[in-house]
Amino acid sequence: MRRSPLTWLGAAAWLIAANASALAAQQSRSVFLEDYTWPELRDAIAAGATTAIVFSGSVEESGPHLALGKHNLRARAYAERIARTLGGTLVAPIVPAAPTGPDLMRFPGTLNVRPEVFAEYNADIARSLAAAGFKTILLLGDHGGDQAPLQALAPRLDAELAPRGVHVYFIGDGYAKATAEIEALAASRHLRGAGHGGLWDTAELWAVAPSAVRPALFAAGDTSSATLDARGISGDPRPATPELGREFGDIRVRDAVAQIRALLAAPRAP
Repeated sequence: MRRSPLTWLGAAAWLIAANASALAAQQSRSVFLEDYTWPELRDAIAAGATTAIVFSGSVEESGPHLALGKHNLRARAYAERIARTLGGTLVAPIVPAAPTGPDLMRFPGTLNVRPEVFAEYNADIARSLAAAGFKTILLLGDHGGDQAPLQALAPRLDAELAPRGVHVYFIGDGYAKATAEIEALAASRHLRGAGHGGLWDTAELWAVAPSAVRPALFAAGDTSSATLDARGISGDPRPATPELGREFGDIRVRDAVAQIRALLAAPRAP
């Protein structure tokens, strides 16, 4: 029996709609591990989601105008963007506390974790992810105190887990390299006031979590030194805007993704 052109058109339209629906479902599926049940996670790994991001933040003061969870809010936003850009990648729960040092501990709400404790906490998360079936584990941090412990941890964990076919990488470009680029961009626009609780610190948080920023309390700190003033800042948040924060966030995500892709493409020593 011959089908009418309308029948074929209807079938084609149904296929297009079905494919679009499937693509939308795939794109909207959470990348956060804690949103999955264990069978769902098992199936996602079996289907190719074998890369895991372990992103550390911090709970710390950043002046009267920024919420204590600044780093955790940014880490979650950036981790999601990185995971979706890479594909086949899920995000472990954000590590919420980190080494902050005595200077920040002068202010209520700062949580300070010893570097060795912080490193071993990350290590145990990575070991758990390896046991679940992940083959690539990426360690990142949004806070300065995260960087050195994670950088030292990655090769140690990689050597430990490599016999099981699991590799661990420290991804620092989204922090150090991106920060240098952000500060150069700001300088090219004659914007000043980096520092703790300053320009990019404030702008980036404003872009991802507006309710965590108190614009009415913006005031300049001492931008000539890294010493915190009585309010806990050393920068100037006044030039910050959410639009700037989105630009800065794009740089962080781009640099992190580029480093990840380069590391994964590089041949490994036998």
